[in-house]
Formats: sequence, structure tokens, C-alpha cells
Amino acid sequence: MLRATFVYLFVTLYVLVMAPMALAWTILSRETRLIYGLARVCIRIAGWMSGVKVRVRGRERILPGQNYVFLSNHGGNFDGPVLFYAIPRDIRALIKKEMMRLPVLSLVLKQVQFVPIDRTDPIQARASIDRGATLLNQGHSFIAFPEGTRSRDGRLGAFKKGVFIMALKAGTPVMPVTVLGSSHIQPPGAYGIRPGTVEVIFHDSIATAGMKTEDRDRLIEMTRGAIASGFADARCSG
Repeated sequence: MLRATFVYLFVTLYVLVMAPMALAWTILSRETRLIYGLARVCIRIAGWMSGVKVRVRGRERILPGQNYVFLSNHGGNFDGPVLFYAIPRDIRALIKKEMMRLPVLSLVLKQVQFVPIDRTDPIQARASIDRGATLLNQGHSFIAFPEGTRSRDGRLGAFKKGVFIMALKAGTPVMPVTVLGSSHIQPPGAYGIRPGTVEVIFHDSIATAGMKTEDRDRLIEMTRGAIASGFADARCSG
């Protein structure tokens, strides 16, 4: 409990102190590199304070010059920061609309072009998917959790279709990612943080060029199968 309190306090103060400076620089220079750099520093320090280590496999599958839609299972609160640390480039993200209500942080998320999505409103959700496809066509990479929420029992939940439609519209490859161990670090709904190791596995990318939106169910099954294979590999090696 004490560890978690220190981590939350550090992250809050870090954002409050560094975000205004980063936002000012970004507005003046129209460059987001400082925001991403400061975010990575924050993640590294918070990870060290939490006693969390990250082990990455398959990073060589991320080809230089190619953008991707990175799609991962979602087992705990540390998934997002861990992926941000593990993916060697600046990335956009599909996020829950509620995150745009957070003071200061919402301004940062707007500057780095994170796309909020409201799944309860089909019209707004469709607009968010179109916005994401536009950013993909501009060469940006995205991360998203197709389950839409954190798993409560460690099993893969049903995948939402929106992010797959986004990838298909842009013709951007999907890279399935398996994250292991984050639910042990901080399970959904838990306050405390336990030290441990999170493993990130990048699987072979799935080409979407030539696919149509009608192929979304097939793309979902291919992605789901790849992510699930990471769990199987972990059980066999364990």
C-alpha cells in the first residue's frame, strides 16, 4: 500500500510539474518528442519505484519505417505504461472517453493525438475510428486493447470490432502483443502494487492490405489466436 501511494504521488506531481512545460514547448515547436520523452522518463522511474521489471521478446519483428496497430490483451493497470516502454517509437492510442476528463493529462493526450472513443454512442465511435484511420494513413502507429476493459479472470474477453475496422480502412498491419504478469503486479480494482516481472511478446504482424471491412471477423480470429499463443507458450515454459 505504501509503495503504491508513493508511486501515485510521484506520477501526479510529475505530471503537474512537467506537463505545462511540455505543452508550451509542443505548442510553440509543433513537436511532440518532448512529451513522449518525459513520459518515458516518468514510466521508468515509476517502474523502478514499483519494483517492476519488463522482459521483451520479438521486438525485432517491428520493422523500421512501418507503422502498426499494436493490439494487446488487457490484464492489469500496468499494461499501457509497459507497452509504451516496450514499443520503440512514439505511438497514438485509442482510449476511453473518460480519460479526457482528467485535468492536465487530458491536454497532453490531445496534443499527442490520442483518440477517445465512446462505445455507447455509435456515431461518435464511428467518427473516432475514422480519425484513427486518418492518423494511420499519416504513418502513425497505434496501441489498443480490443477487449475494451481489463480481464477479471485472466482469460481473453470478447474483442470489439472498431479497432480492426480502423486497421482495415487504413490498410495498416496489425501486430498482436501478449502481455504476461501485469495482473499479478496490480489486478483490476486493486490499489496496491506488487513487485515482479512483466513479459511482453510481439508476434508476427498480420497484413491487412487487400482485406475489406467484411474480413474483420477473420482478422479478429487471427489476432486473438496469436495473442492466445503467448499464454500457451508461457504455460509450456513454466
